[in-house]
Amino acid sequence: LVKNAIAVIRPPGHHAEHNEPMGFCLFNNVPIAVKACQEEFGDKCRKVLILDWDVHHGNGVQEAFYKDTNVLYISLHVHQGGKFYPAGPAGDHLHCGEGAGLGKNVNIPWRTAGMTDADYLLAFQRIVMPIAQDFDPDLVVVSAGFDAAEGDMLGKCHVSPAGYGHMTRMLMSLADGNVAVCLEGGYNLRSIAISALAVTRTLMGEPPGRVATTIPTPSGVDTIEEVLRQQAYYWPC
Repeated sequence: LVKNAIAVIRPPGHHAEHNEPMGFCLFNNVPIAVKACQEEFGDKCRKVLILDWDVHHGNGVQEAFYKDTNVLYISLHVHQGGKFYPAGPAGDHLHCGEGAGLGKNVNIPWRTAGMTDADYLLAFQRIVMPIAQDFDPDLVVVSAGFDAAEGDMLGKCHVSPAGYGHMTRMLMSLADGNVAVCLEGGYNLRSIAISALAVTRTLMGEPPGRVATTIPTPSGVDTIEEVLRQQAYYWPC
């Protein structure tokens, strides 16, 4: 029996819709795995948090669980007002779920590229972790694209291996430590390798390294405040 795991899978999945492939994604790996776990383990795995830190919005994951009360989807991604892939409004902060799933969809849409460790960790401290603790999942699955990593020229962000380690450590405090990390996007092999290694070491119990930055960008703070105001309707925390 393992407590946590990292799945090095290709192709990635989070853009795939139920009826068509998109963005290098054929099948939406994480929702398929989540549904399988819910069926296999029943009440032991009823509530699942999917945390998506890929630099792109996971449109396919959002669509799969948009009306589902038992799956909380939180995505941190570059949005640029709907201009960044996948283009359109679906990744904005106003898309919060529907019906029974209202409040169970949390988009943290960065207005610009160039986001840092400090932006991501502030979002975790102010939004991700309070909501996740309230939701109290039985399982955490990470859609772990590493294209927001330092050195990825397509993502143009600056998350360090230590930054990914700290996010992983916080997620390990949920669901009795039952965390599955699943590889998504990434366009720089070295950035993917060193970031995934940092996450794996954290899963194995090593403390994360020191983050590169502790002062968030003004744009990042603005986005976080905007999301907080919206999600306060659904999450008193």
